[in-house]
Amino acid sequence: MPVYKLRYFNNPRRGRAELARLILHQAGVEFEDIRFPHSEWPAIKPSTPFGQVPVLEVDGQVLAQSNTIARYLARKYGLAGKNDWEQALADMYADNINDLLNAAVPPFMEKDPVKQKEMYEKFMAETIANHVVLIEKQLKKSNTGYLVGNDLTWADLAYYAYFSDFLEVKFGSAFLKDAPLLKALIDRVKALPNIKKWTEFRNSKYPEEN
Repeated sequence: MPVYKLRYFNNPRRGRAELARLILHQAGVEFEDIRFPHSEWPAIKPSTPFGQVPVLEVDGQVLAQSNTIARYLARKYGLAGKNDWEQALADMYADNINDLLNAAVPPFMEKDPVKQKEMYEKFMAETIANHVVLIEKQLKKSNTGYLVGNDLTWADLAYYAYFSDFLEVKFGSAFLKDAPLLKALIDRVKALPNIKKWTEFRNSKYPEEN
């Protein structure tokens, strides 16, 4: 069994390492969840491949880029899709989430609280609202309750991590009122025994900071 060490900032749940954590917990794989304060980042940064985190250490070898890490783990533990086409579709959905993460950076970084509120409102009303409509259509088309095929993939975990762990926590669930299929997907992932066990532990040990 490989020895995994996942390194990231000590953000409670909104960071880019959470998808990898969800995959590992769903697969029932032990790993070392190394979190460090931002004050330690200048000393750690030179040791990373591209000056970024998360990084995953696998038996002493280091892998960077959050989606690359998640994709590697998903393929290794049967959560990437059952064939080449399903894997490509799962990648597509995961890349969508990466785009949405990037779109949230400007309001997240804004220091003026009034301007930040306006930016977040626009982000939710435009970027998120439009994507929810599109993803609801895709879920209706798949007609399985999952984004890809008829079983769980890392794409479903990615949507749960972003739409529930980030958006619902920060903005409430009103944006899902016209998206019953997406809401059902989020609830299905949330109820998975391994995911439920992890999130309950995580929420007690790493309480959310607004």
